[in-house]
Amino acid sequence: MAKAKPGTQESTLRLDLARRLHETLAQDLAVIGYKLDEIIGEADLDKKHRIALRKIRFALSETTKSFRDQIYRLRLTSREQLIRQVVEILGEINLEADFTYPEFNQVVEEGLSQVILELARNTARHSKATHFYLSFKQMEESIEFDIGDNGIGGVKPKDFRFGLASIDELLTQISSSYSSFSTSSGSSFKFQINISGSDNA
Repeated sequence: MAKAKPGTQESTLRLDLARRLHETLAQDLAVIGYKLDEIIGEADLDKKHRIALRKIRFALSETTKSFRDQIYRLRLTSREQLIRQVVEILGEINLEADFTYPEFNQVVEEGLSQVILELARNTARHSKATHFYLSFKQMEESIEFDIGDNGIGGVKPKDFRFGLASIDELLTQISSSYSSFSTSSGSSFKFQINISGSDNA
């Protein structure tokens, strides 16, 4: 039996650790943040406690950002590895995707990769889809992405049960605008990333 080269084995371990951290602690932090937002938004909350909770929310956001930065350092960012991971996640699900979009700066590129991987995981685990797609269109000042599937739908970006809170948080950070829809015939996430975030800008 062939043995993995030390460098390859180390890379695999790093990616696996980053994946497990992102799927657990990063998503838990995102969920806590959204629950805090709900409490802060309550009409009968007095001003003193609202201010205190906003400070806690800000501190949590800073902690989450720092944690994600640590995850990014563990990850390898090559487009080829992203494609391999998506194919592995989807298994027998048909993949129709164009990964030739412009290369972004490290933070945006890593965030976009996480969005793609999370959407692929959701498709594989919950949607009962047979087809997953990714396309992009280059606009004058941004790149427009469309990612989705032909599954049963019914999942919203902030649905904590499906771990999509982290997708909403990531898209809020890296995109200039985004929208999503989910019906019985499929789900779609459309978002734009400014070209200023591209290394080719």
